[in-house]
This record gives sequence, C-alpha cells and structure tokens, in this order.
Amino acid sequence: MKLMKYCVSPSKLAWLRKEFGKDADGLMAAMDAAGTAYLDNLNASTEPLKSERVSAEAENAIKAKTQLQAQRQWAYLWLQQRIALTTRIDDIELEALAAFEFQHVRIEVVEPSEFNTVLALLQAEQVLGFDTETRASFERGVQHPLSLIQIATVDTCYLFQHAILGEQFTQLKALLEDETILKVGVGLRSDAHALRRQWGINVASTLDLNWALAQLGAEKEMGTRQLVAALLGVRIDKPKKVTLSNWQLVPLSSAQIHYAAADALAALKCFNALITQLTPFYHASSAAKAALLIPSSLIVPLAKYFKDAE
Repeated sequence: MKLMKYCVSPSKLAWLRKEFGKDADGLMAAMDAAGTAYLDNLNASTEPLKSERVSAEAENAIKAKTQLQAQRQWAYLWLQQRIALTTRIDDIELEALAAFEFQHVRIEVVEPSEFNTVLALLQAEQVLGFDTETRASFERGVQHPLSLIQIATVDTCYLFQHAILGEQFTQLKALLEDETILKVGVGLRSDAHALRRQWGINVASTLDLNWALAQLGAEKEMGTRQLVAALLGVRIDKPKKVTLSNWQLVPLSSAQIHYAAADALAALKCFNALITQLTPFYHASSAAKAALLIPSSLIVPLAKYFKDAE
C-alpha cells in the first residue's frame, strides 16, 4: 500500500527526498509498512467457535460479527485499491517503468477507399478509445483546425487525418454521436469542443478517465502518463517535439503515428483495467451486505460494464 505517498503532497515528497536523500524511499516504505500492519490488525479474522453447540442468540451474534468483519475487510481492500489508483507516481519511479508497447496491435492510417469499411467495423463496438491531435500554433490569435482523430479497438487503432480524408472526415459524425458506443479518453472536453465548433459534431457517451479517477479521490487531473502508470503499470512517453509537431503533414512520420495511436490505445486499455479492478468491489457491496464501495457517480455510467465483466 502507498498510504504515505497518497497522503504526502508532491512538494513534501520532494522535500523528503532532498532531506533524506537515498534514505527517503526506505523511510516511506517503513511508514507504509507500519500503517499496513496497523490496518491488518484491525481486520484480523474473527475467532473460531469454541463449541459446536451454541444458542440461537449466540449464533446470530456470530453471524453479525462475521458479516461486520467481511464488510471491514472489503472496506480495507477498497482503501488499498483507491490508494493504488489515485496516488501520483514521482518522476524517478515513472522513468523506471517499462515502456508502453504495441503488442498484437495494428495501426492504420485510414485512406478514403477504406473509410466506409472501417466505419462499419467501429460501429459494431461497445467501447472505443478516443483522442484527437491539432497542429500547435506559435502565433498569437492563430488557431489551427483539428487535424487528426484517433479511434481504437482492443487490437487496432485507426487514424483519421483530415488532410487525407477531406469531406469524408465529417462522416464520423454518426459514430461519434452514437450514444450506444462509449468513447473513453483523457481530457475529452477540449476534443469535443473542437469537433463541435469546427464540424458540428456533438460527441456523445464519453468517459474521461481523469474524471473517473477524481471520483475515487485523485486530487487533481492525473494526465495520460500518470493514468497509464497507475492502471497499466507502464510508462507512456510524450516527447514535446512530437506533441508540438505538424499534424497536418502528409504522410505523418512514424513517430507521429505511434504517438497518436498510443494515446487512444492506452485510453481503452486503461478503461478495461479500471473495470477489471473495480468489478470485485461492485459485487462485494451486495455480497457483504455493505454500503456501496464504489461512488454512485461511477456506478451509474459503468454498471453495464461491471455486469459484462462478471
């Protein structure tokens, strides 16, 4: 459990590292171990029955105690899960993680002749990873139009580039406005605003992973790198040279293609990991006859996916 890192602000953590140097990690680990031991002691298992013959009153008392113990154990596990998901990872830990990889995943820059076939495939999905890219502007008052839309399934990321597709680009409207298909991503408000302003596309049925983690206790937006680290345990690199590159370029460079695809693919993988990690707690609340562990603000949009994951 990273209880101490959850409670200590990044500035205080930086101070600890400055003051204690190489001993800072050991200090944090010792404090976490002490906190974990204390919480484990609170959740010690109930005592076994001393006799097989007990009164009905005693049996009811034992059942109540067992039920309370189950509730406390799930509450403790939920605390651990929330801390694991919402604790920001410092730069040293982040750089030590393995890099995000495109294993068994295909990346396709969609050509006009392939557009309708790809669109039909995407319309059959329930959940899609979603992101956009826009050419950066370095002049005051100059704003470039959205250049690229990335949409990912579990095994393929499709890149829709306006410079290649032209008017076909707007035919993504039906897909993006389909309320039966969930689009997941990070920082979706700006993406949705650009699509609405430029092409009259009102993106429907979205889940911003920043918002989802905030419901679990994250104090501020985690951002793609932190989300990927917390949910997938890997590092996604976002070099500024690529971030600020010309997304209207045809053809896009290999670095641009992989950068763009990574954001949409990582968003979908993060969503699936979040559902996997939260599902046991969704069912535990009723099994242990306890109050809801997952906030209702998350249960409402995600209940369908918890059920599907059973």
